[in-house]
Amino acid sequence: MLQVTRAKFAGLTLVAAAWAASAALAHAQAAAEHPIPQSQQVEHAETLERLGVLTHHPGAVGVEARKAVALFRRHYAREEAYILPPLTLLPQLADGKVTPDMAWAMAMCDRVKADQAEIFQEHTEVTDAANALYAAGLAAHDKEATEFAKAAVTDSMNDMELLEPTVMLIGEHLHMVLDARR
Repeated sequence: MLQVTRAKFAGLTLVAAAWAASAALAHAQAAAEHPIPQSQQVEHAETLERLGVLTHHPGAVGVEARKAVALFRRHYAREEAYILPPLTLLPQLADGKVTPDMAWAMAMCDRVKADQAEIFQEHTEVTDAANALYAAGLAAHDKEATEFAKAAVTDSMNDMELLEPTVMLIGEHLHMVLDARR
């Protein structure tokens, strides 16, 4: 019986690994096809690096940072998959240019609008994790942790107040112009 259970577990492990690899490949292909703004790439990398450092801090700071890592990665994966790529069109749109090759962004923008409640919930989770890290940092007199937490909350608010509405406006504009041309 134990051998059968181990075999089933091994099979499930292989299926899970294959699924994860295919999801990672799909994400990498989407990111390569429609990259995010370079400033956002740098910000994501720096945030994950700073959070990674905090995971090695002793006590509650390290515990809360380790809890937050998966949440931040999941949030960034969503942003990189479909929230941030349309922002690369802003310089052209600001110049009054709308071309048919921009149509790829419409589905992403529509998805941001459709997923607003889910995205808001994710921001709430990010803010809750940052607040827990902030509280742990205060208790431990860890300035690095408290500064990171404040910056993370500010970034989350920026996403909700500026970036995501901007993406939805990009979608509305593209629909208005490109749909009228069809």
